[in-house]
Amino acid sequence: MNTRASLIAIVFLTTTGCASSGQRPGDAGTGSLPGTTQQETANQAQDYRTQAHALRDMAERRQVEADLLARGLGPDDPAVQKKLRLAQELREAADETESKARELRSQVPHGMVQ
Repeated sequence: MNTRASLIAIVFLTTTGCASSGQRPGDAGTGSLPGTTQQETANQAQDYRTQAHALRDMAERRQVEADLLARGLGPDDPAVQKKLRLAQELREAADETESKARELRSQVPHGMVQ
């Protein structure tokens, strides 16, 4: 497995583990399951938002690294292209995570204090 794939796998496993913390045995991670309280669903949504923010930060760092490398090596250098691909994959992962947060937020009553 290459470095990029390993990093993405670690990020997804970490985000999945963090998002599922506090679940009871048998819960699959969605807020609509019986036994999952509205507060737990709100907490999961917040966890997903936090993870999406972290993924976006990592993507931004990879983008900056790619920009700096491109100045010295040129935009077509394989190292630059690798950083750009990784930045894009991290942005896509952040979008997915944010989508999960929105889905969970839609299950929390409007006006509920989180």
